[in-house]
Amino acid sequence: MTWADDGNNPMIHFNGVTKDYDNQTALRDITFSVEKGEMIFVTGPSGSGKTTLLKLIYFAEKPDRGTISIAGWETGQLKESSIPFLRRNIGIVFQDFRLLHNKNVFENVAMALRIRGAGEKEIKARVYETLKAVNLRHKADVFPRRLSGGEQQRVVISRAIVAEPTVILADEPTGNLDPDTAEGVMRTFKEINAKGTTVLIATHNRELFRNSGRRVIRLDMGNLVAEDRT
Repeated sequence: MTWADDGNNPMIHFNGVTKDYDNQTALRDITFSVEKGEMIFVTGPSGSGKTTLLKLIYFAEKPDRGTISIAGWETGQLKESSIPFLRRNIGIVFQDFRLLHNKNVFENVAMALRIRGAGEKEIKARVYETLKAVNLRHKADVFPRRLSGGEQQRVVISRAIVAEPTVILADEPTGNLDPDTAEGVMRTFKEINAKGTTVLIATHNRELFRNSGRRVIRLDMGNLVAEDRT
């Protein structure tokens, strides 16, 4: 199996997607596309469906109605055995970090490469290069509990990008950060995007995309209520 993107299809396409939880609709008839190399924001108040939308993209959930395609692959037609492969092309920045506290920064970032069976020489080179990119090379031997919230978030970003994924998904990546640290995190995403990676950022913080010139998908109570550029 190969990553199917041939440049002719949108990187991500939702067509009439609805997702229900226990008779409550999380997303209702959502349709939109994200082109290869685009950086967009998904925004809306708490409970509007932002996290559910991201979960559908990385196969943590399946739609109840409608179709989703990622790089030309329609997720409803995927075999379960194919999902791990496609997930390897998606880097995820979780809101709650999900770092392994019994492993240092280097090992947390290296985990994504070890899962892919990379050799130790490649792992060392790529982990240090990625940590340098987020200004954490000097923290490689430190354990997560000794890092600030901003540093932990940058470790999460490093872990998400170390395997050079085609798509990055970030769920409220600056939610618990001070303004200066949040600005640094956003700068990192822009640099990643400038290298050709498709980036989706779910956030309720309008300051992250104000006057950015980026496309914004606005959700409210599970509905796509607007799509515009700031």
